[in-house]
Amino acid sequence: MEAAGPCGLCLRERAPYTCPRCNARFCSVPCYRGHGACAEAFHRQQLLLRLQGQRGDPDSRARLKEALLRLRELRELEDAEPQLGRSPEAHDDGLWERLSPAQKAAFQRLLSSGEIGAFLPPWRPWWRGGGRGLVQELGAAEDTQPPAGSQQPEEQTQGSAPMHQPRVPQPEVPSPVPAVPASIPPLSSLTRSPASPLVCFQLPNVLYAYVFALTLYNGDLSEAELLPEFSDTVLDVSRALGARQVFHSTAEALQAALQAVTASHYPECPLGNAGAIMAVALILMGENQAKQKGYSLAALSHLAMLLGKAKKLVPTEERPRVYGAKKKCEFLLSWVNENQESLTVLALEVQREYKTHLEAVKEMDVVTKELEKMWGGKLPPTKKPLIEELD
Repeated sequence: MEAAGPCGLCLRERAPYTCPRCNARFCSVPCYRGHGACAEAFHRQQLLLRLQGQRGDPDSRARLKEALLRLRELRELEDAEPQLGRSPEAHDDGLWERLSPAQKAAFQRLLSSGEIGAFLPPWRPWWRGGGRGLVQELGAAEDTQPPAGSQQPEEQTQGSAPMHQPRVPQPEVPSPVPAVPASIPPLSSLTRSPASPLVCFQLPNVLYAYVFALTLYNGDLSEAELLPEFSDTVLDVSRALGARQVFHSTAEALQAALQAVTASHYPECPLGNAGAIMAVALILMGENQAKQKGYSLAALSHLAMLLGKAKKLVPTEERPRVYGAKKKCEFLLSWVNENQESLTVLALEVQREYKTHLEAVKEMDVVTKELEKMWGGKLPPTKKPLIEELD
């Protein structure tokens, strides 16, 4: 079809192409591409609308979560590579030349496989930064000692470079504790009837979802694009927030969160299931006995703030669900502020579930090893047919 006007870029008479956003005419594909950010912004907008339309599709959400995790890993690796001296030309300090060929090959393998991330200091959650509290994870001191018979860094072969020096433990600086509102409304202003005695059991379920989601995103939610996915994760894991389910015990609340993670096909928490349960206990115990409710208030305030920001970014039909979760966090915030004495019992019950979970894992490991020994490998042998047809 012949164009009605000249090209908007080179002014040729024949202009068969049209910009989908401003309706300008163009004579060729190079002129259309040279049009600049107008068409690019249109296609970006269409892509965002398409992604928003797929948010309800479980498969699309799973693919998007996996892509976000891979993008974050690649970004962390790219940020670390210049400092780690991947390019000898960029850091001409002579260190690269002093390495042996085997060490150079090993270093490049760590970079290409992504295992170099193990040498970087991990993000330390804010709830691990204060006092030791009453709940302590056993075995932490033993983990810092190398196993018997292992080779120490100073026991490397003569003439080798100190490749294992980054593994020397460095003092970790925890993230700052989230701020708590200066004024917390009393429970009497939020509800006319007395609070249910089952309210306390909703708290471990909500805290587990907060720990899981925050750790899954490595504590970094500075990019607004991650907030909708963060809120989805919290509401999927915490049925007290997402489905308004009522729990009758601490064990039931924690098991529901663990089952929700599996049912939603999320990856395992970077802290591990046991580590996430222990994190809930640490938050409930607080920095010390005098400030026991401080960590719980900080976690609920932080979660309510993040959900409030996410509410503005999610699709319109999802906003009431996110808003309801935010109001539930604010209700728990007022409850914790007036019921600090209940947190110690909750923390001890969470610690009991932590030990029960560890015992179950150990029993499962014993059974797994026995089965592998019987099978002669990690997979069971192929079943032989009971009836075989002969030619």
